[in-house]
Amino acid sequence: MINHVACGARERRGGMPPLRAQHAAFRLPQRRPCGRRGAALVEFALVMPLAMLLLLGIMEFGMIMHDYLTLVHSGREAVRSAAIGQSAEQIRQQVRRTSLPSLTDDKIHIRYQDKNDKWVEVTGSPAGAAVPSDAHFAEVGITGYPHKMVTGTFFAWLPGVANNQMLLHSKMVMRRE
Repeated sequence: MINHVACGARERRGGMPPLRAQHAAFRLPQRRPCGRRGAALVEFALVMPLAMLLLLGIMEFGMIMHDYLTLVHSGREAVRSAAIGQSAEQIRQQVRRTSLPSLTDDKIHIRYQDKNDKWVEVTGSPAGAAVPSDAHFAEVGITGYPHKMVTGTFFAWLPGVANNQMLLHSKMVMRRE
């Protein structure tokens, strides 16, 4: 009473292994069914690129969001300084203090809306210049901060990525107090 299974392996009726395989010294290695050899390797080769794309995408997105949120936070702190009437140099110093280390002054833009509803640029003015008290709104913008892609050219196909960098921007507006 022997049942035949895949690839000629035999076992006794009732699911009992052959008698010689019961003793550890006579245990035979397990055989795989003939039609399944190498299937795990093929499945791994198909799934691995998708898994790496997902993993690297999550990592790169996290790094981009970290840099962007840091720029937003520094812009918020700087526009608060502008809204209470601090000088342009103090505003730039506030941005440098709360932002990423590679941020330069040429990426920081300060302006205000005067009583005639026209926007006046304060960015290149001397250190004593500030947003005047009769201004309606103060605005601080950080433009063109280059986020270096951690994954190299892996995500070079994304919009906004050029030369292995993504340029990030942030702008905050607050009413003058």
